[in-house]
Amino acid sequence: MPNSSVSLLTAIITAVVVFLFATAWITAKAARNTLLGAKAAVPPARKVFWSTIGGVIKLGLFAAILAIALIAWTARDLQRADQQTPTPAPSATRR
Repeated sequence: MPNSSVSLLTAIITAVVVFLFATAWITAKAARNTLLGAKAAVPPARKVFWSTIGGVIKLGLFAAILAIALIAWTARDLQRADQQTPTPAPSATRR
């Protein structure tokens, strides 16, 4: 009977150790796969980031050109309106 107890205790300890090693191994493999996936995702993410930044810059340039064109158009209309306004006639002054 004592041998049976020792064998049972050895089996339980061995099972716990194997379970812990297996859990650690699976966790390490999952972490490695996650790391490799993250490393593989960096270049496409960078490409999307820079293309988005480029799009924002292009949109900003388009908006600036549009704003300059509208300001120039308004200034030209104001200048043309000033030229079309008749000059006031000299008023008669009392002396």
